[in-house]
Amino acid sequence: MQNISEYKTSDKWWLFAALAFILFFHLGAAPIYILDEAKNAQCAREMLQRNDWVVPTFNEELRTDKPVLHYYFMMVAYKIFGVNELAARFFSAVLGILTVGITYHFTKRFTTTLTAFCTALVLLASTHFLFEFRLAVPDPYLIFFITAGLLTAFTYLQQNKFSYLLIAAASFAFATLAKGPVALVLPGLCLLTWIVAKKKWKLVFTWKLIPALVLLATITLPWYIAVDRTTNHAWTKGFFIEHNINRFSNPAEGHGGIFLITILFVLIGLLPFSSYFGEVVKTRRLVFTNDLVKFSGIVVLAFVAFFSVSSTKLPNYPMPCYPFAAIILGKYLSAIIKGELRAGKYPVYILLLLSIVTPTVVFFAIQEQKEIAALKPLALLMLITPTCLLIALIWKNSTSYKRIVAIALSYTLFNIVTLHFVYPRIYNQNPVAKTLSIVKQHQQVYSYMLYNAAYNFYLDEPVKKIFNVDTLQAALKINPSAIVISRAENSADLQKLNLFKVAEHQDLFELHTNVLYVSR
Repeated sequence: MQNISEYKTSDKWWLFAALAFILFFHLGAAPIYILDEAKNAQCAREMLQRNDWVVPTFNEELRTDKPVLHYYFMMVAYKIFGVNELAARFFSAVLGILTVGITYHFTKRFTTTLTAFCTALVLLASTHFLFEFRLAVPDPYLIFFITAGLLTAFTYLQQNKFSYLLIAAASFAFATLAKGPVALVLPGLCLLTWIVAKKKWKLVFTWKLIPALVLLATITLPWYIAVDRTTNHAWTKGFFIEHNINRFSNPAEGHGGIFLITILFVLIGLLPFSSYFGEVVKTRRLVFTNDLVKFSGIVVLAFVAFFSVSSTKLPNYPMPCYPFAAIILGKYLSAIIKGELRAGKYPVYILLLLSIVTPTVVFFAIQEQKEIAALKPLALLMLITPTCLLIALIWKNSTSYKRIVAIALSYTLFNIVTLHFVYPRIYNQNPVAKTLSIVKQHQQVYSYMLYNAAYNFYLDEPVKKIFNVDTLQAALKINPSAIVISRAENSADLQKLNLFKVAEHQDLFELHTNVLYVSR
């Protein structure tokens, strides 16, 4: 067995310091531009302006996409920091630290300190995990509360402590307020599987379940009932039918694909250490010897299977299983460090290849975008990752612990470069940012057909949506100084009205081109 004295308990504080830095530094540097961010951030802003804690709206229209929890957090942040990019994302970053923290705590409790450290290291290095917790979207809230709920429910089933059952119930309630019934269905499936496997029926059929269910209902139901009554059932129908049943049965907005794509999402999302999953499967008899690791395997399988069957497939859907996949990988990595297992070399070679390919792909992807082609040298900054990995490979006195930390450090530097500098620099060149000064010169803003939703967050007034040429012509007669925002595919209609095009910019990494027209 190798000497593991290299690992020190103080190492975890460096890890969490690095995590806090990555999540919070330059958090407001990138604009609110991605569609989901734009709609979520603006929805919370409109609710705050009306002092309305029940009905979510975007552009003064009912928004049925998501429940209300993340809007509440954003509204609080807006009151503290003002309405800006930092505030919209602030609590997402907070929950990122809490997610890693609670995962570390319970992994340490049921395994070892070293396994807990390796688990946190997996999440610290994951670009996708960190990126999601720097966005103004509901997923950070869902991930944290599902993680908290599953870990505390597991603790209750292992130790029969009533307080953990109540914490689990409250966590699942908040998760349901973050994203709906999926927060109950999938964790429920995971826990039921564990209960059946371990024959823990006595802990389920008990009086303790009644107050737990009452607590869950007390937290969850008041808002769902209030929004249903206030909107005359419109929100309920839109959310449960369109955004749950329909999304599961039919691909939404073109986000479909074969079932294997969900597995690919998880593998890419947990890079770099997901490259070791092949070794985990190969040594599964030695890795899955601990109850928490076995339970984590159930969680990962349940989420991957469910979203593989779902017709709509998005990279963020299986993300609540990331902390549990990290626990599995953490157990494997700790076994490597302790000398209980021998690490294969090919995972590092895979990482080295990917770290060389990624800057190349990014370079040519930027080059293909005429709006940002001049920024293509930024991709060269990402070469820091293969450089660090090569140093780790040729390091003569390297140990297993040092190699694992070196991989994490390589991708930590990659994450700092990418999230703090490359991403903000690129997305600050978006068409909304380039044309906002022009739009703000006009008191009235009309949209014809579809338009870029990010405009709403940066404008003081709602955008009046028009879907008919005659209606637009009549509106422009009343407000001849208004500006019209639209897409290039609608230019033929707009030119019929004898309008003058003042700007045209393509959406970043999209096929759509934004156009702005004014009266001649």
